[in-house]
Amino acid sequence: MRAGVIRGKHQFELAEVDEPRATEDHVVVDIVRCGVCGSDVHAYVEGWPYAPGICGHEWVGVVRELGAGVTHVHEGDRVAGGVAPGCGRCLECRSSMTDYCSAARATYSGRLAPRSGGFARSMALHAARLCPVPASLTDDDAALMEPASVALHGVRRSRLRVGDVACVVGCGPIGLLALQCARIAGAGHVVAVEPDAGRRAKALEVGADSAVAPGAELRDHLNALTGGLRADIAFDCAGVPVTLQQSIDMVRRGGSVCMIGVSGEAASVSPMRWLGKEVSVDTAMVFSLEEMRIVGGLIADGRLRVRPLHEQTVTLDALGQTIDDLANRRIDAVKVLVDPTAG
Repeated sequence: MRAGVIRGKHQFELAEVDEPRATEDHVVVDIVRCGVCGSDVHAYVEGWPYAPGICGHEWVGVVRELGAGVTHVHEGDRVAGGVAPGCGRCLECRSSMTDYCSAARATYSGRLAPRSGGFARSMALHAARLCPVPASLTDDDAALMEPASVALHGVRRSRLRVGDVACVVGCGPIGLLALQCARIAGAGHVVAVEPDAGRRAKALEVGADSAVAPGAELRDHLNALTGGLRADIAFDCAGVPVTLQQSIDMVRRGGSVCMIGVSGEAASVSPMRWLGKEVSVDTAMVFSLEEMRIVGGLIADGRLRVRPLHEQTVTLDALGQTIDDLANRRIDAVKVLVDPTAG
C-alpha cells in the first residue's frame, strides 16, 4: 500500500508500507478524505522530524475491520480521528492531568503508531481515538472536523470573555475556524488580520466583523473601534514567528494572546513591552475527543461553516507536487483535501 510521507526538508515520498491489520484494541479505517494541514507544509519546508503516523492527520474514513477487543465502534461506522483519552498509567495521568497524557500525545503525533497517516488508502489505529461523524456531514465537511477541533480548543483555552474585541491573526484554515469559534463563544467584534486580500474576503464570508491588513491599517482600525485601547485578545493563528510580537502589540494593557498557529522557527520578542502591558499569553495544542464531538455538532447545525474553506481536492499521485506548490505559494488554496481512493 502507498502512503504519503515527509522524509525531511523538501523531501516527500509515496512510500510502500504494509497493509494495516486490526490488532486486539485497534481498528482498520479506510480513508475517504484527508486534509493537507499547515503543519504538513511546515514540516516539508523546515525539515521537522516528522513521524509517518502524523502525515495526514485531518482525515475521515469508514471502519473496515475490528480488533477482537473493540466493542464501542462497528464495521461501517464513519469516523474521524483525534487524541485518545488518558492511559491512566503515565506520570501525567497519575497526577490527575489526563488531558496531557504522554502516551496519548505520543500516539496522536505518530511517535508510537500508526505506521502511516491519512495520506493512504487505509490505516490502523487505536479504537479509543475514534470520534463518530454526524450523518448529515459530507465527507469533505467531516475532513475539516480535526482542524476545527484545534481552533475550538484554542478558543476554550483562551481568556476570551463575552463582548470582547478579538483579533484573529492569520486567515488560513485555523484562523478562519478560530474566528468563527470566537464568535460562537461570545466575542463582541472579531477583527481578521491578514495581508492577503482574498483571505480577508474569505474571513468576512465566514463571519468576521471586519478584516484588515496588518500595520497602519490595523492600528487605525483598532483605534477607531476601541477609542485607542486596542483589542482585548488576539489569537495568533499565522504560524509565523514575527506575528507573536505583533499580536502582543495589538492588544490593550492587561489583554491576552492565545497562540494556536505552530512554527518550528525561533521568535524574537520584546520582554519590556510584554511586561509593561502585563499581557497574558496562553498556548493551545491539539484537542480532546469531547471537543471533536462538539465540533461535529456545530458543523451539523450550521454554526461552524467549513465548506467555504475547501477549495481543491487532489489524488495521492498529485500530493507531493501539491505540498511543494503550497510551500512555494504557487497555489493559495485555503484547504486542500486528498482523495486517496482516486487515481
